[in-house]
Amino acid sequence: MEELLAQEKTRTMDAPAAILAALALSAIGALFYNMLPLYLGMAQDFRQLDTRATGFIGGAFFLGYNAVTISAFFWIRRVSWRRVCLFAAPVAAAALYAGTVIEQYSILLMATVIAGGAFAAIYGIGTTAVGDTRNPSRWYGVKIAGEAGTGALLFLVLPGTLIADRGFEGLVLGMILAMAILTPLALGLPGNAGSEEEEWETADGTGSDQVRHLTIWLALAGTLLFFSGQTTMWAFVERLGSAGGFDQQTVGQLLSVSLLFAVGGSLVAAALGYRFGNMLPFGAACGVFFCALLLLSRAGEFAFYASGACGLTFSVGLGLPFVVARVAELDLEGRYVVLTVPAIGIGAMLGPSIAGALAAGEALTPVLVFSGACVLIALVLVCVFGGRSAARGQ
Repeated sequence: MEELLAQEKTRTMDAPAAILAALALSAIGALFYNMLPLYLGMAQDFRQLDTRATGFIGGAFFLGYNAVTISAFFWIRRVSWRRVCLFAAPVAAAALYAGTVIEQYSILLMATVIAGGAFAAIYGIGTTAVGDTRNPSRWYGVKIAGEAGTGALLFLVLPGTLIADRGFEGLVLGMILAMAILTPLALGLPGNAGSEEEEWETADGTGSDQVRHLTIWLALAGTLLFFSGQTTMWAFVERLGSAGGFDQQTVGQLLSVSLLFAVGGSLVAAALGYRFGNMLPFGAACGVFFCALLLLSRAGEFAFYASGACGLTFSVGLGLPFVVARVAELDLEGRYVVLTVPAIGIGAMLGPSIAGALAAGEALTPVLVFSGACVLIALVLVCVFGGRSAARGQ
């Protein structure tokens, strides 16, 4: 019965138009997050805000984002994906543009919450749709590379065009234009994608089913911790370079190059697909991360620092598709995979905050230890406990 469910779930999502739609929706849903540093910086200058008020804009976005993606567990199979996306995209665009014309700060925060929720609905559907394909490991790799590539393209094009002409409004208009180009691809989604709830609600309460659900929750916890550890190091990697005595321009150029390694990791994941399963490549990505930590612990030498920074981003690009695909592999009902989105969001928020509190003064060793511990626990949850649980449930 479980094999039949898995086959039925992939039947409609393997069409090229459906896969393209899922990838496009994921790129839209990640658009604001990828442009967040530029958006917040320009919003601060445009609105003449202090750093604290600017930070609240990012918090408002993630408030709406996480609220919608957590709730998606209950509605993701009850709605028409096409209709939700075609409704959420203009809502997100309108909320974004409102930020350029609304002067009252409290209303600006409310508009940002709405934008976060709308982007989250689109991203959650894109993530779930990719999970419904026959080879989610491959397409999650393409998905993450496409998200990063879209953001990188806008970073390259907008400063010399719309931003140069219209400033902060030009940035927002550029994001809206990208959404307008990509949103029509949502029509490629299966028409009945959101109406098959009864097919997935087949849990019979048996021991095998309960063990599988436990393994899913372990994989979700692993996703949260993996991204928490990764984000912690990404948040502090510039500080490591500064502590090593390297000038800011050199560090900035290196971090730009390191983003290409993140895309490279995702493309490697896409090339591997399910050839070696999901747990072995995820374990390899964690191994790369641990090697990067060792190199970053010697950040006083630029060769070690540069290699560690590039290894860090490569490991997240490689590991994230496989840990999310592991959830999709176990998620026969097709409802749990959307919870990887808030797991990633919560991990991204908690990791740097906890590590920053643990760090004493200028010493960054606790940051290295904390991030390594997060990824190690994630590895144990996904590949050891999760693997044993799945084996017992077969």
